[in-house]
Amino acid sequence: MSRLSTAPHCQLSANRLVAHRGLQKTYPENTALSVRKAIEAGAQFVEIDIQLSSDQQPMVYHDMNLARVSGHKGRVSELSCEQLIALPAYEPGRLGDQFIEQTISPLAAVVEIVAMHAGVTLFVELKEESIAEFGAEIMLANVCEVLLPIRNRAVLISFDYKIIAAARAAGWPQVGAVLRKWRHIDSEEIADIAGDYCFVDYKIIPENENLARLTSTLVAYEVGTVELAHQLAARGVAMFETFDINTLLNQTNKESRATDL
Repeated sequence: MSRLSTAPHCQLSANRLVAHRGLQKTYPENTALSVRKAIEAGAQFVEIDIQLSSDQQPMVYHDMNLARVSGHKGRVSELSCEQLIALPAYEPGRLGDQFIEQTISPLAAVVEIVAMHAGVTLFVELKEESIAEFGAEIMLANVCEVLLPIRNRAVLISFDYKIIAAARAAGWPQVGAVLRKWRHIDSEEIADIAGDYCFVDYKIIPENENLARLTSTLVAYEVGTVELAHQLAARGVAMFETFDINTLLNQTNKESRATDL
């Protein structure tokens, strides 16, 4: 695949923005609702997190613990898929009871949504906790099976470099590592993956780093403003992951209209 232009003057647009956990700013993260709302807002790229249930089904969930998002005790891996989809996913500490009717989403529900939008690519982060608990082989096999309907538009990513290398070796079309440390960018592990993408916390990118040398599309996460995205673009970052895809898209669209005047 060809890399996106990283020239400083390049206009920000939807094909450079990734909706982190869906439209998380306004809706409960990692739910079918947040994914659908991100796509309705114009997102072309959406990122979600995956944990496995006790019966090894892929669930769209960031934390291993159910407290923050669902207001329940226990762990995702202790309950079956059937039990989990009956629990709320409403982030009470952040959103109160506004979305208490929203329930935990299985990966299959998000795949169904993305399948209806041909222009959308899904980044699927395989969480280290589930990999450690169930093993990389089970995690990879069960997630890939569910992703088959959107296989060519689903990018597997993880902080666990080994599972991404295994996905690449098995022939999964698009993969990417999430860097734990910037120096890993030059490691043999990352080189062997030859990822299509490379995700990184923007704060750990060295100021004077020559990003033009990278062969993977660099995606910086935790980018909350258009101003920060422009600063990173000027340094050579290709894409920007944000919790507030709606605001960033609206602001970039305003910039585009102003440029056309």
